[in-house]
Amino acid sequence: MNPAIANAAPSSNSSATSGTAHARPGQVHSASAARVATPDEVSGTLTRVATGLADELGQLVKHGPQAPAPPSQAMFVAMADEVRRGLNQAFTPKAADVAPVTTSVVMSDNLLVNPGAEYGDPSLSGYSSVTIPGWSVTGTPTVIKYGTLRNLPGLFGTSGPTLPAFLGFPRTAVPDGGNQFFGGGNVATSTLSQVVDLSDIQNEIDTTPGGVTFDLSGYLGGYLLDPSRTTVKVNFLDANNAYISSAQIGPVTALNRLFQTGFQERQTTGVIPVGTRSAQVIVTFKDYNPILSSYNNAYADNLSFTVGDAVPAPPDPTPPASNVGPLDHVIMVYMENHGVGDIVGSPNAPYINSLINSYGYAQSYYALTHPSDPNYYPILGGSDFGIHYNCAADCFNEPNLADELVNDGKTWVAYQDGGGGYSSPTDRTPFLAFQDIYNNPTLVNSQIRDISQMATDFQDPSTVGNFVWFAGDEATNMEGPIDSVSGLAHFALSQLTTHQYNVAAGDQFIQQQMTTIFNSALWSSNQSTAVFLTFDEDYNNISFGIGNEGNHVVMVVIPNQAAIDAGMRGGAFTATDYYNHYSLQRTIEDSLGLAPLTDNDEYAQPMNEFWT
Repeated sequence: MNPAIANAAPSSNSSATSGTAHARPGQVHSASAARVATPDEVSGTLTRVATGLADELGQLVKHGPQAPAPPSQAMFVAMADEVRRGLNQAFTPKAADVAPVTTSVVMSDNLLVNPGAEYGDPSLSGYSSVTIPGWSVTGTPTVIKYGTLRNLPGLFGTSGPTLPAFLGFPRTAVPDGGNQFFGGGNVATSTLSQVVDLSDIQNEIDTTPGGVTFDLSGYLGGYLLDPSRTTVKVNFLDANNAYISSAQIGPVTALNRLFQTGFQERQTTGVIPVGTRSAQVIVTFKDYNPILSSYNNAYADNLSFTVGDAVPAPPDPTPPASNVGPLDHVIMVYMENHGVGDIVGSPNAPYINSLINSYGYAQSYYALTHPSDPNYYPILGGSDFGIHYNCAADCFNEPNLADELVNDGKTWVAYQDGGGGYSSPTDRTPFLAFQDIYNNPTLVNSQIRDISQMATDFQDPSTVGNFVWFAGDEATNMEGPIDSVSGLAHFALSQLTTHQYNVAAGDQFIQQQMTTIFNSALWSSNQSTAVFLTFDEDYNNISFGIGNEGNHVVMVVIPNQAAIDAGMRGGAFTATDYYNHYSLQRTIEDSLGLAPLTDNDEYAQPMNEFWT
């Protein structure tokens, strides 16, 4: 029998901390009374053999972080380690630190917002992070549609093969699971969280004989041999948000799933501690994938938190409030392929570090995916459109920010180091990926310009686009060049060391362009203007699994005086909220008075901290 959902069979090794099997109707399980397997119930010989095998296999591969094991070997060792972990979990009793349930009660509605990932747009590739309405996030979690096919990454951002459906993402939805589920995202551990306000039932929590019960449940799963796994934890907090106690469900390990793709249900129940005023639910997608260039295949769906009182379900999610003020001009630049650790404090990037120390810096800003180009499309289109590789031009026919600007009587301009129009490479900026732009030569040749034109245009504010994107080429954007033996050698060495190849050249490029902007008539005019400087992705080479920083990248926002006078924050400060490229898109739209294109930008957290 397949233990992964299609059957959704709960495993027998659940504990109070890892979650009990789901109660039958009319039956309540105690979180601390869950039955735990004992060694006497399992063959001692099987235990010794399996554990010994895992120990032996764990010695087969010894390698450093810069020399990953071959995928088949790494996954074989991971599978053995998973067996060992599963046996340890089965024979280790655990107890929740909340009181057990002693009576049957009628439970409330589900108190979680968007508990099944049905609100918001999924990642059409299955890999890119998306906006997840109702949840606060860390890292780059995503939402995936059941039955999405899986594509392997090709070398150097090329399109790899599409795997057959049975090797794709989960195809069969969990019971009442809808069309979508939560996923761990690209190449890092990530979390979802939300806080449930319980203050309206504080008297019941503190005075009800036997207490007010809770129930935490969900379907947790994963992909084939990947040991990445999901846990769901509820922290009970007092009126000062101080921790009182917690309970947890999961993980569902790869061994629980018998190394098959799918989900299993987990549940735990207990009594809400006296003094509780809120409950923080945290979903952790722990990345254990031993193949460094592969994705975090931890999954969750149909999460539920209920309490033993008549508390109504929360309202549907709404877009976050925005205090982003209007701007006359938004200027942005993507540098390439370096994370925060490669840039902040780097002796090769003194100018960018001076900007970080002089203006607003977003310390929790994230790119969305790998490789490069799928991080460009969302700024103009609100989606990766299912593209998992570097499609440079003529990629898709979709509505975009440039169209919106023109329809609203505004203008856009791109400035590219190395040439405008259709000059190569065509993906220095993302405009040519959109077919309605690509197929309009007059528009392309007039609006995509060589960067040398920027100095002239910026001396007359009336000739500056409302939305400006300037970009370096491979010699100045921190990615390359790799078109020579010397360039390839430097690139390869940088892959294996501190990722500093081309950083100095990119820093000089930014200094040159920012000097042009600062010295322009536009910058000193009364037209409010702000520059958004960030990176498309971190240094993670998806082909080789080198340089992963969880897609945490630099974001600096630089306003002119007119923008400060109009409400932007000036001077040096650090913004602490979580933002990503969809936040940037939402901020551009809000500042230029444009409507959202997709749920990703509509529900994204705008960059409010950069306004007063």
